Amino acid sequence: MNINDQQPVTEGLRFGTAGLRAPVGPGAQEMNVTQVTRTTAGVASWLAERAAARAASGAQQHHLDPDTEALLGEIHGNIDDGALKVAVGFDARYGSHTFAVTAAEVFAGAGFEVTLLPTPTPTPVLAWLVKYRGLDAGVQITASHNPASDNGYKVYVDGGSQLISPDDREIEKHIARISLDDVANIPRVTVRPAPDQLCHYLDAVVSLVEPASSDRLRVNNERADFKVAYTALHGVGGRALKQALQWAGFAMTWSVASQHHPDPTFPTVDFPNPEEPGATDQLIELGQQVDADILVALDPDADRCAIGIRTEDTDGHSGRRHFRMLRGDELGPLLATRIVDTRMATTRKAFGTVAAPVVATTVVSSQLLGNIATQRGWDYQETLTGFKHLARAATGRPGELVFAYEEAIGTCPAPWMVADKDGIATALVACSWAAELKAQGSTLEEQLEALYQQHGYFQGTQIFVRTPNPRDVITQLENTCPDTLAGMPLAIGSLPENQGLTLTATQAGDGPQHTGAIPAVRIIGRASGTEPKAKFYIETHAHTHAQAQQLLQLAEQFVQQHVS
Repeated sequence: MNINDQQPVTEGLRFGTAGLRAPVGPGAQEMNVTQVTRTTAGVASWLAERAAARAASGAQQHHLDPDTEALLGEIHGNIDDGALKVAVGFDARYGSHTFAVTAAEVFAGAGFEVTLLPTPTPTPVLAWLVKYRGLDAGVQITASHNPASDNGYKVYVDGGSQLISPDDREIEKHIARISLDDVANIPRVTVRPAPDQLCHYLDAVVSLVEPASSDRLRVNNERADFKVAYTALHGVGGRALKQALQWAGFAMTWSVASQHHPDPTFPTVDFPNPEEPGATDQLIELGQQVDADILVALDPDADRCAIGIRTEDTDGHSGRRHFRMLRGDELGPLLATRIVDTRMATTRKAFGTVAAPVVATTVVSSQLLGNIATQRGWDYQETLTGFKHLARAATGRPGELVFAYEEAIGTCPAPWMVADKDGIATALVACSWAAELKAQGSTLEEQLEALYQQHGYFQGTQIFVRTPNPRDVITQLENTCPDTLAGMPLAIGSLPENQGLTLTATQAGDGPQHTGAIPAVRIIGRASGTEPKAKFYIETHAHTHAQAQQLLQLAEQFVQQHVS
C-alpha cells in the first residue's frame, strides 16, 4: 500500500468515538496523505473560525501565567502568544510519521505555531502537552489498539481533552468545503521537529507517586523489593514505562523482549489489544519465570493499561504462581478508592473544605463505582462511551473531576494533569499501591475482595461479534429477545441518544437469589465506535461470588443463543 497515494476523496471519513480510524490505503474511506491533508486543513479552518468568534465576543483566550511562560521559553524558545498553537504526535504504525509530518506542515501553512514531536510517542504525552502548554489543539496519529492495517487521527482541544460533538460535525463541514482540486494547492510549510517532551511528561507522572520526604526511605525499600513484569505489546510505551518505573524507584522490572520495541506488524498477537484472548500470554509466562508481583500490559499507543495480579494457587508440577488479568471494571473501581482519597487529602490540606470529588464512568461500565461513590459521598457521574465525554464529566458540577475510567481498561488517574486515559500513569499508581500493600502483608486482590464483601459481587464479561454491520446484530437481539432470562423478567431499554440496547433482569425468580436496586443481570449491546464489531457487555450482581458467576454463565448463554 502506498501511503502517499492521493486518490480522489468523495466523502471521506467521519469522526467516531476516538477520532478517525481506518485501514491505510488509497481510497476515500481509508487513511492516506490526501485524507490527512484535507482533514488537517478542515481542523485548521475550524480552529481559526472558533478563535475569531471568541475574540469577537470578548471571550478570554488561553494565556499562560508569567512563570509558566518563562519556563516554557527556556525549554522551547520564545513563545508567540498571537498565533494559534498546536502539537502533533504519532505512534509507530504504518504511515504514522508521514501523516504526522503532513499534518504539521498543513498547520504551519495555515499560520499555526506547530510543535512536532520528534519520535513515536505515547498518546498521553500529546494530551499532557496540550494541557500543560495551554495549546489550542493537538493531533495524535494513532489507531490505538486497532488491527495492524489501521491508522487514525485523534484531535485534542479544550485543555487536552478529545473532540466532542457538535465540534466534530462542524469540522466535517469545514473539510467538505475543501474540494479535491484544492488539496494539492493547500499551503504547506516545513516544520522542524521539537525537542523530545517525554522527560517533561515523565516528571509530571512520577510526581503522582512521589512519597513525602518523611516516607521516602520506607517507600524506596518497598519498591526496591517489588517485581514488575510488563509488555508494550509492540507499541510505543516500552521506553516510557521503563523510565517511569525506574524514576519511581522500582529496581526489579522485566519486559517481554519480543514485544518491547515498536513493530507495526504486531507479529506475536492476533490483535494488539490486552483485552483480547492470548494477547497477554507471553507476559504471564514472563511473570511466572521471574516470580513477578504484578503484571502490566499497555496497548500500542500506551493510553490503556491492563493489570495482572498473582493468585494464591500454584502449578502443581512447576510450583509457578498463577496470574490473572483484572478486567477494566475491576481495576477502575479499585484504583478509585486509592486515588480519590489520596487526592482529596492533598486538596483539603492545601485549600481546606472542598466540594465533593467527581468520579465518572460510562453507561456500559460496572455499577460498582456508583455504589462506592454513594457510600463515600462522592459526586458520581455516568457519560456516554468514550473518554471525550468522561474528561468533561465535572462540567457544571461544584467539585473537580478526580477520577474516571471505562470498562475497556482505560483509566484517567490524574485528570488535572492528563484529561484522557493514561496507561503510564495508571501503571505507576497500581504498582506503587501494590508495593505498599505487599509490605503490609496484603494484596490488590484482597482489596478488591473487601469491596465485593461490602457492595456485593459484580461479575462481568464481554462478547464481541466482528461484522461490517454491527447495528444489525444489535437489532437481531432486540427482535428475538424473549420475555425472561433464567426465570427472571427482562426489561428492554436503550442507552442515551439511542446508542445501544439494554436488557435488565431485576427479580430473582427461580435463579440465584438477589435483592436490591441493582439488576441481577444487565446486558448492553452497542456498535463499536472504533472497530467493525458489535459489543455485548454483561454484568451480574449477587450476594456471593458463586451466585454472580452462575448468573454470568446463564447470561452468556442467553446472548450467544440470540446473536449470530
